[in-house]
Formats: sequence, C-alpha cells, structure tokens
Amino acid sequence: MKRVSQRARVQGKPVAAATRRRSRPLLRWRSEGGRRLLVLENASFRVEIWPELGGAIMSYVRKPENLEILWKNPQVQPPRREVLSQPIAGGSDLFDVMDGSWYVSLPNGFFSGEYFGAPVGTHGELRAVPWEVAETSASATEVRAVLVGRSIRTPLVYRRELVVRRDSARMFWRETLQNRCGMDLPVAWLHHPAFSGPVLEGARLIAPARTVSVFQADDPSALQLKSGYVGQWPHVPERVGGRMRDCSVVPAAGSGLDHSIQMTDFAEGWGCFWNEKRQLGFSLTWDLRVFPYAWSWAYGGGPVRYPMWNGGQLITLQPSTSPVGRFAELVKNKMVLTVPARGEVTTEMTTGFVEKPNSPWN
Repeated sequence: MKRVSQRARVQGKPVAAATRRRSRPLLRWRSEGGRRLLVLENASFRVEIWPELGGAIMSYVRKPENLEILWKNPQVQPPRREVLSQPIAGGSDLFDVMDGSWYVSLPNGFFSGEYFGAPVGTHGELRAVPWEVAETSASATEVRAVLVGRSIRTPLVYRRELVVRRDSARMFWRETLQNRCGMDLPVAWLHHPAFSGPVLEGARLIAPARTVSVFQADDPSALQLKSGYVGQWPHVPERVGGRMRDCSVVPAAGSGLDHSIQMTDFAEGWGCFWNEKRQLGFSLTWDLRVFPYAWSWAYGGGPVRYPMWNGGQLITLQPSTSPVGRFAELVKNKMVLTVPARGEVTTEMTTGFVEKPNSPWN
C-alpha cells in the first residue's frame, strides 16, 4: 500500500492545513426523496449507499469529470423500496424495485424458488431487506463503513465492510456470509452491478476468461444467442443465422442487442470495462476461490416487452459462486458454495475507475 507522506508539498512548499483537510476522505449522510443515503468519497470518486434497500450502492461517480458508472432504470425513477400491490409473477418482485443499483443476490442465485421450505424471490431476499449501518470510522487517511443485512427467511447474515482511502482510486470490500444454523448450507451467491453511462459508450469488456457459455433456456426462442452453447470467450453464435457475436463489445443504445452469458476458467479474478476513446475504464477484482464464474447481461434496446420495453443501455459483470441455473439443479450438480454450520465465508474485492485497460489497477 502506498504510504501517505507526512510532508506533502505543492511546488516545493508545504501544503496548507486547509488543503490537507479538503483532501481527506469523507463519510457523511445525505437525504434525497425520503431516502437516507450513506456517502463515502475521496478526491477521486464518490459512492452512495441506501442501507434500507439491501445495502444497495445507488451511485458510483468518478469525481473529476462527474461520470456516473451505474445504470439508472428509467422505469423505476425515483427509486422505490416496496413492490406493487399487484400479482407477483415473471420476476416482478425484482423488477418493481430494480432501479439500477448494485445489490447482492442470495441465497438462490437468479431464479425464484424454495430454499429448505422458505419461498425466496428473484435474486433472493437479502437484496430487499433493510440493512443496518453497524460501524463507521473516519481518519485523515481513510473512511470505513460496516453494513449488516440479516435474512428473515433463512439463517444467513451478510456483513460488508467498505474502505475508501485518501489517495487511492480503489474501494476495498470485505464480505462475510455467516450461517447461524447447525447444518451446512449451500448458497448461490453473486454481486449484481449494472453499468451504463458515458464510460460504457463504445466500451469493451476485458476479462481473462477462457470459456463462455449460454444458459440452456426452457424457451430458446426468447434468446438472441444459441441456447446451451459452450465455447471460447468472447464469441458466441447467434440463434438465428449462426453469426458469431463478440460478447465483449458493449451493445450501443438502440442497437436492439440483448444477451446474457457467463464466463469461467479465469486466469485471474478480474474484469474491466474499457473505453479506448476516453482512455478510461472501470474494473472489479474478486477472489476466484469464492467466485469462479462471472455473469454478464448486456442490453442495447432489445425486444419490446416487460420489463425493459425496448429502452436504455446497460451491461453487468457479476462475480458468482455458480453458473446460471435453478437452485435445486445447482445443488444436485454440486455447483454451489457451502457455508459451514455456525460458520462463515469471507472474501475480498476491489472496485474503481482505471486508466489502463489490461491491468486491474495502475
């Protein structure tokens, strides 16, 4: 870790105390539309978190250019926490509140279903329950926040520690999943950040993956790519015509492209969205021992149907313990992570804007 000099200078002169104070990382609260948001920032970037909605990260901005990297769903603005008083089907328990934030998916991966007798919704329960801000601290060199989410329908507790340092473009994550019951529990666990905005326009997804695959869909006609395909990253044949699509290219808004793939056989656990024209990107690093897969859903205005209605542009990069699949099948095929009885699993991750394309950090 780069040490902060105690004798920082500008043009050979000591930096004034007021300037040093302004460069300190900050931790503060702000209110917006009835929501209370926790803000972590330094001179390089700003992150805003909504604890009441599953500890969701609502905004991730590079401050010098005021560039937002997270997608904002036009169908769910302003953001809302409660699902509609309407029938729940077709993933609507998620889509009613899917505002574009960065949330965690547990314990069942993507599909709704049953977890040892407990009904769980699309992308799981922990994305929807209120989280507690359990600890905060601030110093001249770093700010730190610990958020805790407690599942209601399962015996799982999620602890997230975020650290922002004064002179680093990275945010440091430490994630711990605790099991309060007396039996080992299988989980399908993933992060779900959705990205969009100027940095993604004309960008590519660079990742040291070797294999790409497409979920074997119940209805292959709903896919633009060949259902069940497994091949070499990043090319996948389209369902109609068989043309090979380069899935590393972020679909342009209005392109009509829509696909969901998963990557595995990573040489290292990282991925970067890189914009060559801007010479700027956004990178994630993660622990391959916990997350050997990464999903990516890319959308450039696909079919006119629920929930996207042919609008917007986004792409995800979702480190995951498991491939896409229904939870019971993942357990049967031993493609889940096991959290030991009355034990825990801890992992670390880093995120942030980068100025080189083929390295997670400068």
